[in-house]
Amino acid sequence: MTGADQFQDPSPAVAESMGLDTVFVADDLYSLRAAVAAHAGEFGLAEPGLGRLLVVATELATNAIRHGGGRGRLRLWRRDSVILCEVSDDGPGIADTAGAGMRQVPLSTEGGRGLWVVRQFTDEMTIAGRDPGTTVTVKIQL
Repeated sequence: MTGADQFQDPSPAVAESMGLDTVFVADDLYSLRAAVAAHAGEFGLAEPGLGRLLVVATELATNAIRHGGGRGRLRLWRRDSVILCEVSDDGPGIADTAGAGMRQVPLSTEGGRGLWVVRQFTDEMTIAGRDPGTTVTVKIQL
């Protein structure tokens, strides 16, 4: 299998409550952001959480495109009073998944702030290595 075919299917419990499950490339970022906003709104996520989620989803999708093979898969669902957003890619992975995004990068450094921003804007973030690729899952409380 190659490309998007390698993305694993969600567990049955997640699939039942899935609001959005889509594969994307760079040309899809605008429509992806609009879809995330629409689905999150249907889940009851309002400002300021909605704005944070849009920044997070855009940053994770952009990282998947830049560092993860040029495409990714975004899943968005609600579980109880939490919105979950998961972005997976088929790239080389992140060497230090536990430490990624834990420290703010100096403004004089080009790039490298994305996962730190994601950590600041979410209630929880987990990074899991896959073979190949990475899956980042974030939670935002309603």
